[in-house]
Amino acid sequence: MDLENTKYKNCQKDFHNKCKFCGKELKPIGLDYLYTNVSSKLIEYERCTCKESKVYWKDVDFRIQEQKKREHYTEMISQFYSQNYISKMLKDYNFKNLKVTDINKKEVAIAKDYAKKCINDEQENGLIITGNSEVGKTHLVAAISNELMEKGKIVLMGRLTSLLDIIKGTFKDNSKPENELIELFSNIDMVVIDDLGTEKISSWALDKLYTIIENRNENKLPIIITTKFDKEGLLHRFKQSNDKELSDAIIQKLYQMCYGIELKRYNKNQKEKASASDKIKC
Repeated sequence: MDLENTKYKNCQKDFHNKCKFCGKELKPIGLDYLYTNVSSKLIEYERCTCKESKVYWKDVDFRIQEQKKREHYTEMISQFYSQNYISKMLKDYNFKNLKVTDINKKEVAIAKDYAKKCINDEQENGLIITGNSEVGKTHLVAAISNELMEKGKIVLMGRLTSLLDIIKGTFKDNSKPENELIELFSNIDMVVIDDLGTEKISSWALDKLYTIIENRNENKLPIIITTKFDKEGLLHRFKQSNDKELSDAIIQKLYQMCYGIELKRYNKNQKEKASASDKIKC
């Protein structure tokens, strides 16, 4: 065996690098470069301390950290989906199997455009979808959610009680601290709260909801709400928690940061009557 191959002074000639900004010679880190069978692409070098290099590596470190966060968030949400509210049926909801009528085609077009802007990171405002039961609110937001997830966006969708149960669960086993879950709700690409106002809301739930809404607003991230209540109806439901001040703050903030669309029930008889009426007028 040729022991000369393992000597630093010989191998150092084969593994060298220079700072691409100032040209400074950079030394390899660790002992990997001592092995002759190690690819030069796998050798890690010290970081240059010049101004341009510091800026470059700060950006690299930030992007690596953000990627790790996203992977962690994705893992947490996958656990929620496998154990909770999101069923296979909701995962199959999309714009292709959404029933589009003359009554809702304008709202569906708005929802499609909204999803496109979210995918392109061009949408900071939220969306509130109102309408009576069985008008397709859940199908529409599920279609938006699935569209976003297909493009690599991180989306958490559920009823408020289901979402807050995740936080409550931290009090039992401390597996995920509450502040970590609040950070998740505040930083992922999209949070969808379905049927807001149908459940009885406690002051604790209102407090967490306000924190999530406020954080997402500050982070310029959208939120989607579906509800059968109008603005006054939601406010009335929230005030049942006996926290009027917090209820007012949530409604004010929510309607500041969100667009609003209303889905109406498709009535075939009404359409036929309207068509007949139009013909008479003509």
